[in-house]
Amino acid sequence: MIDNTPVNIDAKTISPFKSVITSAGTLHEDNQTIVIAIYGCWLPDHRLREYRYIMDQLFYYVYHKLEKLVTNDYVLIYFHGATPKHRTPDLKFLRKCYQMINFRLRKNLRSVYVVHPTRWLRTIIALSRPFFSKKFYHKINYLYTIAELERQFPRNRLSIPATIEQTDWLYSQKYDRHNASINRSIAQSISRSMVNNEDESAA
Repeated sequence: MIDNTPVNIDAKTISPFKSVITSAGTLHEDNQTIVIAIYGCWLPDHRLREYRYIMDQLFYYVYHKLEKLVTNDYVLIYFHGATPKHRTPDLKFLRKCYQMINFRLRKNLRSVYVVHPTRWLRTIIALSRPFFSKKFYHKINYLYTIAELERQFPRNRLSIPATIEQTDWLYSQKYDRHNASINRSIAQSISRSMVNNEDESAA
């Protein structure tokens, strides 16, 4: 039932895609806040003949799961790694989902973590901003590697498909180099500042 409207879920149609959502336990520091994982790599392919129908049915299934799982606050982790463009939800679908989610699920959502966000996905989310409430939009956080995710959730055992772990290696290589470059720039800036201060003191 969505907004008090009965909905019949086509179990046969969504059967291949049920792995898209799973519960990952509760936060260690707060046993009442549950962690829910969604995997983009298990979403349907846009090229399927009945793609829109499948996505609608899958949304009803995910919504039904959330309704059953969420009793208090919850955290949503979306794994985008290993998700090709032809499986990435489009702007229209994201807008529809947001509009159909009831107030309780929006209110109880503590934060959303997007793991392995691509530039394409960040653009889609940015374009969706006018449809989201300001409060909801600020709940979205980007994590570029699984190492960052594990630091954020050190006590939670998250099920990560092998394809996502393989993708993580590429992200780790890219963002470790990026972070190293930033750290070098900061160190050089501090070093120059210290030299300038010493010169001023000597003068």
